[in-house]
Amino acid sequence: MTDKTTRRDFLRRSGLTGGVLLTLPAAATLLAACGDDEGATSATEGSSVTGELTPVAFQLGWTKLAQFGGHFMALDNGYFEQEGIAADFLSGGPGIDPVADVASGASLLGDTDGSGIVLARQAGIPVKAFAAIFQKSPFAVMSAASEPINTLSDMVGKTIGIPDGYRPQLTAMLEIEGIDPSDVEMVPVGFDPAVLSTGQVQGYMGYATSQGVALRKSGFDLNIVFNSDLGDRGYGNAFFALEDTLTEKSDLLARWLRADLRGWQVAVSDPVTMATRVHELYGAETGADLDAEIASAEAQVELIEGNSNGLLWIDEDVFAATAALALAAGAVTEEISPSDLMTPDILQAATA
Repeated sequence: MTDKTTRRDFLRRSGLTGGVLLTLPAAATLLAACGDDEGATSATEGSSVTGELTPVAFQLGWTKLAQFGGHFMALDNGYFEQEGIAADFLSGGPGIDPVADVASGASLLGDTDGSGIVLARQAGIPVKAFAAIFQKSPFAVMSAASEPINTLSDMVGKTIGIPDGYRPQLTAMLEIEGIDPSDVEMVPVGFDPAVLSTGQVQGYMGYATSQGVALRKSGFDLNIVFNSDLGDRGYGNAFFALEDTLTEKSDLLARWLRADLRGWQVAVSDPVTMATRVHELYGAETGADLDAEIASAEAQVELIEGNSNGLLWIDEDVFAATAALALAAGAVTEEISPSDLMTPDILQAATA
């Protein structure tokens, strides 16, 4: 790790198909936007469960794939309307930053990974997570089954393809394990996991539920180990809002989350039907392959259900670990309290 590693470097996750692209603008710009939340307020006030529907816009971290199927099941089944809410899910993708959109008031809610919440707070953007889709992030190290990488020490002497900007985290993880990072050749990779199947790298970091599915669909005999099992415990697709929103609109958010939770229960109980319906609704927009969507939906169930406390759970300990890794990686300059990163209050209210 060098002094030249910047927070913006750490934010870029451009190699994650079906994942999150993080590109925070300058903190001063976003803080100025946070100070003017009149638009966000006017877009979400004035309704109750029995009256006119209250619009709630949610900025997705990626395009409308089965990865977000629970949202779409709640929308399709009318669960949001039953809670007095007109829900809108805005498609994400390259160049779209959910943190910036929420900070500016363009959307009330958004999703990012756990480190995105940490880095937003480091930049002075007052967001907190209140739920998360993936209890275990799909981000993983993939390798050939004939030459598996199951531990950090297995990376020694190998070439590992990593998304642009993940080097500081992997470097920190190696150092924590007492491994010299120079013993691992890290090379930047993009969306296409074929660099693994063609032997250009011996390890490839990406989403097991997208790139991993693509590799297996191509017939490649794949080994997968999740980064959460290697020291990066962060949540995937954590829902967040500005602190003021969490306080002032707690009832609205609890109703929104109650409806959304019902959608995720549908999504994990029948992933094939969910993926098929998502493809019917948005396949023309995303260009996704139906078989790949079904395989992705099935693969993600165990990652979504991976907590005995129930769906969409978040825990302070996981955010503390995420913040500690960011500090070790040099992405943040001081310790950040988990209470500044997340709140259980909305989920507790939604499930009461």
